[in-house]
Amino acid sequence: MACGEVPLARRLCYGLLIREGFRVSELLGLTWANVDLERGVVYLDENKTDDPRSWVLDPGVVEGLRRWKEHFAWRALPTARVLRDRHDTVADRFEMAELLRDALREAGVDRPQLFERTETRMPLRAHDLRASFVTVNLALGKTEAWITDRTGHRSSQMIYRYKRQARTHAELDLGGFRPLHEAIPELAKVGR
Repeated sequence: MACGEVPLARRLCYGLLIREGFRVSELLGLTWANVDLERGVVYLDENKTDDPRSWVLDPGVVEGLRRWKEHFAWRALPTARVLRDRHDTVADRFEMAELLRDALREAGVDRPQLFERTETRMPLRAHDLRASFVTVNLALGKTEAWITDRTGHRSSQMIYRYKRQARTHAELDLGGFRPLHEAIPELAKVGR
């Protein structure tokens, strides 16, 4: 989140994926008309499951989006994509996995498990940030209903896959994610 060599729009994208549980395609298609910053709510009428959903955004996400919109977003009209900046640096969903791994390397992250492909492991994908959202929020005691409201998962089976990792996260007392508007230095700076 703090690595200035990674374009700001991409860091915002990664921060939103891990803090709100969007599918990559949902986030890349998100427009300002889908976001009510006054109430702190996002509306996804069109999505993979054709099941419209909305939820209350994390307060740090709301503040981060407010600062992004005011200082960095390109032409923040209702029909404009939320993640569009003056350089249009957010990629399409097919490039996101490779760009995420490149961003982690640029930031000095060198955990081999994130980058290797073996018989039992695949390299980290942008979609895995959504899995982190589920895992961390289960560890923090959020209900299955709270999580499915955001992710659109339709079965307990899908959520159950994350429970073992969530227990480990909770036992290690790792906590939640830093508020988005504090995690990205450019957003923190414009709020002062």
